Amino acid sequence: MNKPSMIGIYIAKIHQISNRLFAKKLKENDLADLNPSQGRVLFALQEKDLISIQELADKTSLSNSTLTTVLDKLEKKELISRITTKEDRRKYLIKLKKKFFEDMDVYYKIIIEMSNIYYEGFSEEDKQVIENQLHQILSNLEKQEAK
Repeated sequence: MNKPSMIGIYIAKIHQISNRLFAKKLKENDLADLNPSQGRVLFALQEKDLISIQELADKTSLSNSTLTTVLDKLEKKELISRITTKEDRRKYLIKLKKKFFEDMDVYYKIIIEMSNIYYEGFSEEDKQVIENQLHQILSNLEKQEAK
């Protein structure tokens, strides 16, 4: 019998510690009212704005119910808005609001800090290899989930 891999444990630990560290950095930068899930949604929207809730769920790997809660909180903070589509007034696109862009430098700084922590001691080549391997793991998991 093969020895089980530690990858699942490592990924879970990385996720937990990363979320705690991200929350700490948000607090240090006077953004304590945001949580890591909200930060993930804002980062995804910063990469591509005016997207559907389903596309946002896919980008963030948040369930629709969790995402709805996160969007409600971000809307209350006036960081996003929901815009109805012309084709179907029951469907919404999510858009970043001006207030987000006023604080964007701070969010971006925190994301850069987190990346630097993740990759401390790694060469540029190592970083690319790791990202390719993690992308492959993600792809493998998504294929299994789709079955």
